[in-house]
Amino acid sequence: MKKIFWRVFVYFSVVLMVFTIMIGLMFTRFNRTNIVGAYKQQLGDLAAGVAQRTSRAAENNEADTFLDYMKAMEDFGNQQDIDVWIVSNPDCTSPLSEDYTTMDIRSLNLPEETKRILDSAYSGKKKNYSDYDDIYKKTMLHIAVPIRNSAGDVIGAVVTTGPMEMQENTIVQYEKYMFICVLMGLLLAVLLAFYFSRQLVRPIIKIKETALILAAGQYDCQTGIKRRDELGSLAESMDILSKRLVQAEEYREDIEQNRRDFFSNVSHELRTPIAVVKGYADAMAEGYVGDPVKQKEYLRRIQNECGSMEHLVSDLLILSRMQNPDYELNLEVLNVIAVAQDAMRGIRILMSEKNLTGNVTYEDECSLVEGDYDRIRQLFTILLQNAVKYSDEGTEIDVHIARRDGKIITTVKDVGSMIPEEEWENIFDKFYRASNHGEKEGSGLGLVVAKNIVERHGGTIYTRSDERSGTCFFVEFPETSENIS
Repeated sequence: MKKIFWRVFVYFSVVLMVFTIMIGLMFTRFNRTNIVGAYKQQLGDLAAGVAQRTSRAAENNEADTFLDYMKAMEDFGNQQDIDVWIVSNPDCTSPLSEDYTTMDIRSLNLPEETKRILDSAYSGKKKNYSDYDDIYKKTMLHIAVPIRNSAGDVIGAVVTTGPMEMQENTIVQYEKYMFICVLMGLLLAVLLAFYFSRQLVRPIIKIKETALILAAGQYDCQTGIKRRDELGSLAESMDILSKRLVQAEEYREDIEQNRRDFFSNVSHELRTPIAVVKGYADAMAEGYVGDPVKQKEYLRRIQNECGSMEHLVSDLLILSRMQNPDYELNLEVLNVIAVAQDAMRGIRILMSEKNLTGNVTYEDECSLVEGDYDRIRQLFTILLQNAVKYSDEGTEIDVHIARRDGKIITTVKDVGSMIPEEEWENIFDKFYRASNHGEKEGSGLGLVVAKNIVERHGGTIYTRSDERSGTCFFVEFPETSENIS
């Protein structure tokens, strides 16, 4: 990640530095052009004004008054350190009179550039140049402007010469300030590049660290990055992945725990009946039991123990399936009354053995819930089998179905053994058997299966028991919207 940081840092720095230097050079060039241009404009306007005044004086023969003008111009030039030359055009048919000239260039050894701008002025063009002048011993700006008569002929030229020292000093001073500004800009560019590079790379480093932690198996790690850009979206995706991995891990642990519980329960509950069956079988195999009556009794006991084991394994398999998060119910709209009546018919034979009677009563014949028919029928079968097991002979088992506040409430009531109040919650635990269980057969899983069925349907189950009302199991299901409408 350090390589990415330094790459981004260098890229940002180079871009910002180049931009800063280009801006500095552009402003320096612009300022130099403005300073020199303004001075050229000043000398050019002065030359044009002198040329116009000279042309008018020569046209009107105002030699005396022009002489006064030239003295005033000379005083102005001395104050401004500017020389003004008025020269005649020797190539003109009627050149400017010597009364209006201030310099005879024929007696001077002029530089080639000065001759060039004079020739341009004689041809009617305004020209200028700046260079180190051997006469003035400094850099000077020279501007030549043509003097025209009323006919438009160029009769002479005005040459204004001014020093560039002040302008050059101004330019140098400006360049110093600009150099300082550029250095400060470069330093700021480096700092900004460092800051933005770090801001860009830091989330990437955090995402990388989170990915390594997730790869190590610690799925609850979050990036903690909140940004409204592509990196923020990537971090959000990583956080979603973390949550999904946590859910997957919890799901896996649940499945693994269910598997361990299943094998633990099977091994625990089957140990005793297997030992009993093995003991009877060994006794018969070794010939210790020769009496045919005893042999039949042993075989009957082995048969009973095998039936109990079969019932236990069936309950464990059902419970394991119900506790599996992947288990799906086959949901449909059911009339609870019809399901209860079907379950009641299924245990008529068991009820007849104890001379019991059973009734299904209801307040509203349209008591609908959304559920799995087989599972809800299994729920009623478990509750009714428990009622038959603990009811006194010749008593009645009553199933009552009512509608209350958007719920379908089913009550399964029997008259017989009472469940102590302190055990009302415990009877829904695995392998728990109430203190009034006695020698009655059972695996201790029936009510656990019943509770899982009810909870899978979004309902609740609880019990109440007393000597006056008997034992009642209450099951509450949410009423389906079809029934409400």
